[in-house]
Amino acid sequence: MNNDNKQIFLFVVFAAVVIGIAVTLVLGKNKDVETFHETSPKTAETAAKPEEASPDEHRKAAVMMENEETAGDAIPESTPAEPQKEGDDIESAEINGGVDVEVVKDKDSVADSEGFFHGKILPEKGIEEALLKVPGLQIKHAMEISNAIRYDVDLTKIKAGEDFKVKFDKDGNVEEFLYYPDIVTLHILKRDPVEKKLKYTAKTLPTERRFRIIEGKIDSTLNESLVKRDDVTRNIRAVTVGILECIVSFSTDARKGDEYRILVEDRYYKGEMVPGSKVLYASYRGKQAGFSEAFRYEDEDPKSAFNAHYTDKGKALVPNAMRLPLDTIRITSPFGMRRHPITGKMTKHHGIDYGAPVGTPVYAVAAGTVREVKETQLGGKQVTIRHADNTETYYLHLSAFSVRPGTAVSARQRIASVGNTGRSTGPHLHLGIKDPKGNWLNPQKVKMIATPQLDSKRMPRFKKQMDEILKLLDNTAQYQEWMRKYNEGPQPGDFYQQYKE
Repeated sequence: MNNDNKQIFLFVVFAAVVIGIAVTLVLGKNKDVETFHETSPKTAETAAKPEEASPDEHRKAAVMMENEETAGDAIPESTPAEPQKEGDDIESAEINGGVDVEVVKDKDSVADSEGFFHGKILPEKGIEEALLKVPGLQIKHAMEISNAIRYDVDLTKIKAGEDFKVKFDKDGNVEEFLYYPDIVTLHILKRDPVEKKLKYTAKTLPTERRFRIIEGKIDSTLNESLVKRDDVTRNIRAVTVGILECIVSFSTDARKGDEYRILVEDRYYKGEMVPGSKVLYASYRGKQAGFSEAFRYEDEDPKSAFNAHYTDKGKALVPNAMRLPLDTIRITSPFGMRRHPITGKMTKHHGIDYGAPVGTPVYAVAAGTVREVKETQLGGKQVTIRHADNTETYYLHLSAFSVRPGTAVSARQRIASVGNTGRSTGPHLHLGIKDPKGNWLNPQKVKMIATPQLDSKRMPRFKKQMDEILKLLDNTAQYQEWMRKYNEGPQPGDFYQQYKE
């Protein structure tokens, strides 16, 4: 073969190889495109499922009407759970889902002379999000602090602007955390040198109690009359109107000139008022409405579910209310978006968690019929009750059952015991509420009480507290009248000897 023929042959071979490679690349690309179009709809459908299953959590919470209380027969707590249905775990979305959120650190924050970094609770954010703005503090640190404090501090009551500070040890671990919501309360976490865990303690400075009477006449409505006063906070107004509307028909019986009277307890530290004034007594007197009064009752435990306002007969002043599921209320995780205590990711929490020891009685919040008694991998032992209006309540992480499917239960009937089953950071009860349309409701937005009527066990204590309140009312009235005259100018006789500084 001459040189010209050789060159032609090599050129043909080279061109064939190039064409072959090009064809291979084109076919491979088309195959990828076909594969993408085949899998993309399935992927989109799969990704949409959690969104479709997620309820509308922003719907206005409805108050469940009280049903007739029909007691069901209790059965031994060792009743076996129904077998778990695959994919039927109401907490699966909040544990398996979730997203990471980038948090911008406070670059200007520096440690103080004792090594503490200072921070503040953010508006409409949890404690974890506020902690993550501290330089050097990671998600693992925020979750350790949150999980260590949530069983002793109600994290749903933290407010924007409240202060905290954090100190790290030489290894970069949290050595100490202090949260002080007001000038007299201090919540402390310190790392135990032996157990290597954060341990909780609390310190409350002594305060001076002062009492005052707020009274006046109605111009238009009770609410508007209280709004006009500088000495009435939003909380005092809300509590007063809320309890009095349970015993006074304002829509039909209120008249201009009717009178109201409120006894308030304030706390002072070094001359400064501590937030959180308490309404001890409220009364209403009207031409058409007559006379009605309400008294504050308090158990020994400040977190008791029975701490509320009652009539002098012991009737609770909360209309159409559901019962609380426990005797003592310690909210450890709120409803809505939160950092999951195990995964640390931002997730939707479709209920409220109440911290309590294993074995604590769990009560039905309203009359209904037990729909399910089962156990799931994440929610643990679970009871579901359907109520007369088709609202459903869910009780998770239980240790034992006291009912079986089909059992008719009354409000505040024991249905189970608190546990630590399923995926959990500690013993607690998860309570979820679904409205008839399947939307999750915020239990804190649904009116709840422990009982509609104080029982014989608590009535003697209540009667004693009523007597003390009436004496305080009388003494405070006398003191305020004395102060009124004192401010008018010089008074005769032994006037100034009655109240000595």
